[in-house]
Amino acid sequence: MSSNKEKTQNRGSSTIGKSVICGNSALSLYEGVLLSLVTLKKATAGLLILTVIFLVRTHWTEIVPLLEESWKILSETRIIYVILAFSVYLLSVYFFAVRWQQVLSSIGYNLRAKSLFPILFGSIFVNNLTPANRTGGETLRILWVKKQFGVSYTNAFITILFERVVEIVPITLLLIYVLYAFPSLKGKLLPLTNHPMPNSIFLLLLVFAITGTVIWYLKEKFAPLLKEIQQNWKQLNKSFTSVLLLSCSVWILDIIRLKLIALALNLPLSMYIITAVSILYLFLGLLPVTPGGLGIVEGGLISLLLFFGLPFTSAGSFVFLERFISYGLSSLIGFLYLFYYGGFKIWEDTKLH
Repeated sequence: MSSNKEKTQNRGSSTIGKSVICGNSALSLYEGVLLSLVTLKKATAGLLILTVIFLVRTHWTEIVPLLEESWKILSETRIIYVILAFSVYLLSVYFFAVRWQQVLSSIGYNLRAKSLFPILFGSIFVNNLTPANRTGGETLRILWVKKQFGVSYTNAFITILFERVVEIVPITLLLIYVLYAFPSLKGKLLPLTNHPMPNSIFLLLLVFAITGTVIWYLKEKFAPLLKEIQQNWKQLNKSFTSVLLLSCSVWILDIIRLKLIALALNLPLSMYIITAVSILYLFLGLLPVTPGGLGIVEGGLISLLLFFGLPFTSAGSFVFLERFISYGLSSLIGFLYLFYYGGFKIWEDTKLH
């Protein structure tokens, strides 16, 4: 009897040990990536500052009139639309919290969305200070939910990764729409093919090829964690429909927010331009170059709007107002949540900053 009890305890200890090792490996993977990105952040931030100073000093006489015209446009902003855009942004963050709550619930963690809301905003603040959108913030999410709610590192990582996998669906659909809706882009891509292929089919194949390459790369890089997801797929699959609907809703809200910003400045931006801005924003933010994509995001979005014929001052005003909401106000709220709930202490304990 005693021998059987000892065997049971040993098996339990072995299972716990494997879970701890797996959890630590998941966290170590994130920490390693983040350390490299932080080092890159310091180098690129310094280079960016020097570049900006040089350009401002060199072109100051040309910049001043543009700043004056941009200020005139911003001074005529319709505040009601800005308030609505900010409200939509808050709603989208809440949808993120509901989405994560649904995934956690599927594997046995019954948490409330409003309890996860501060964690989401805290992660946004960290994302805005680290290169590669969502990298630093996701680490904070894992640590915070572990400390406050007892969610294991492995389960926290798996739920976040599951969210990202499901989110590929609306991103791919929007990317297909963007590629299909741009006649000028079609004209640049289609001549590269020598076969008489319908435009839509070629663009679909192009998107699938890019998506397949990305999935293959992620599969190779995160093979152990993907294996863990496969083992838990039946549980995670319970939340697939709700997570997919919430992911689509978040992207719809993002487009609505950008449209409201355009209305605030009285800019006639069509739906496909707004969608293109939304998609480009994502890809620029993923580049591990500057903290929160500063400079990279603004420059890329302004260039896109100039491509569509928007004046430089109007494009700059649009991007400034958008970043004021998604970067400035979100960072302020995230800072307050981190300060109030002790998130800074959790982040400092990682010794990664």
